[in-house]
Amino acid sequence: MSAPGIRDEEIVRRLAEAAAWRVRLSEDDAETSEAFEAWIADSANEAAWDQVQAPWRQVGEKAASPEMMALRAGALARARVHSRRGRPPLRMRIAAGLAAAVVLSAGSYGGWLWVEAQPQVYRTTLGERRVVPLPDGSKVSLDSGSKIRIRYTKDARRLELLAGQARFDVAHDVQRPFSVTARDQTVVATGTAFNVDLMGPKVLVTLIEGHVVVVRTPPKAVFAPAPKPTSIQLDAGEQLIASAAAPPQVLQANLERATAWETGQLAFKDEPLAAVAERVSRYAPHPIHVASDAAGLRVSGVFKAGDIDTFVDIVTSYLPVQAATADDGEITLQVKG
Repeated sequence: MSAPGIRDEEIVRRLAEAAAWRVRLSEDDAETSEAFEAWIADSANEAAWDQVQAPWRQVGEKAASPEMMALRAGALARARVHSRRGRPPLRMRIAAGLAAAVVLSAGSYGGWLWVEAQPQVYRTTLGERRVVPLPDGSKVSLDSGSKIRIRYTKDARRLELLAGQARFDVAHDVQRPFSVTARDQTVVATGTAFNVDLMGPKVLVTLIEGHVVVVRTPPKAVFAPAPKPTSIQLDAGEQLIASAAAPPQVLQANLERATAWETGQLAFKDEPLAAVAERVSRYAPHPIHVASDAAGLRVSGVFKAGDIDTFVDIVTSYLPVQAATADDGEITLQVKG
């Protein structure tokens, strides 16, 4: 891990803090906390966290074995002893933290092992795209401004898309279903490739190859029996559009347009300006608003993700709209008066 302008001792300090957070979250059986989120908001802290997390991303289900749990318990016990005796030298604190967070084995398992299938949270910042390799050979590609939570166990591979958009390329494993939950929709697969997009109130599931089943679990009303989940099967090239306000729709998708974001492009064909602006806003420092009188105007074209000025110039040149920019940088598109 390195960052411009950060000295070696500063890098070491951040690594020590990351290791301490790994231990604290593991002991509390917590995925995150307000204090942790505030700490990781610093990009240099996030880089240190990623480095400490690396062993967790390299393997999967053997962490729950009695031998590895015993090793973990011993490491945590030693870390607590050091804590009660006072603050040892920085290098010792790093070693103790890393030992408690990552127990390594070069024995019969033949490699690095993670100790516990703790949920991992990955996020991207404005304009950033990121590919996250998973322990089973699957991978997740995250779009700008996206966030995902991942938890692997010996029986299941569970992920949750919390914000933005992601593509999932799933390694085949019929014994461990791969599921992605986005709001009240859960995509279940064993080996396939699909895209999930959270656009406003909608969840868009686009199947690139293979087959998946999308299960919807409606919210439970107070004092009412639990509602029965419903499921929809998708074939390659189909897209499910789901929202709480309307029945689900299954349409034929243009896969080239649906996956254009992976190469930094945004492709549209006869789509309403309001929907287009919402997607473009994912790459903008401020959201682009569309007045109600312009929301239904149709847009077709290919735009470079993040090039907001060019997008606004093209839209205002080819559509009867004008752009108003507020003092804080927010842009509103409205019909020309």
